[in-house]
Amino acid sequence: MTAGDVYDYVRARLGDKTESECLSQKVFYKLRRALIANYRIDRNLISPDTNLNDLLTYKEIEEGWPFLQMFIDLETPDFIGAQRGWIGFKPAQVLTIREIVGRLIGLNATKLAIEVNSDENIWQRVVDVTVRQLNVNREDVQKHTSFARDLGMD
Repeated sequence: MTAGDVYDYVRARLGDKTESECLSQKVFYKLRRALIANYRIDRNLISPDTNLNDLLTYKEIEEGWPFLQMFIDLETPDFIGAQRGWIGFKPAQVLTIREIVGRLIGLNATKLAIEVNSDENIWQRVVDVTVRQLNVNREDVQKHTSFARDLGMD
């Protein structure tokens, strides 16, 4: 198996998804990782239809919001003070993870458009994972490179 085989497999799997599905999934998983890291929430509790207040108290959301922004590495809607009860434009108690994802996509459209799964972007990800997992030089990973023969993977 070669690095090119992995690239072809990943490319084929991503080919069935529309750009908006890819962005929604990408942002959902970024948000989920940020919620887990920042608030120590069990990942199984976080789904697109989960209301944020089913996971956290309003005070927890308010106190952790600035740190969530750092974890997610995206511009986030402003968290408006507890006395008004709003995140962006909608009351926090009815804001779902799906709605937060939609807001994040809207706020970060330009940045996210750059990250869309272009052929070059997919290849770079395959190379990045290969370099990290096999501890090899980036220059050694080409589409024709065999994992077993050329990179010493058993």
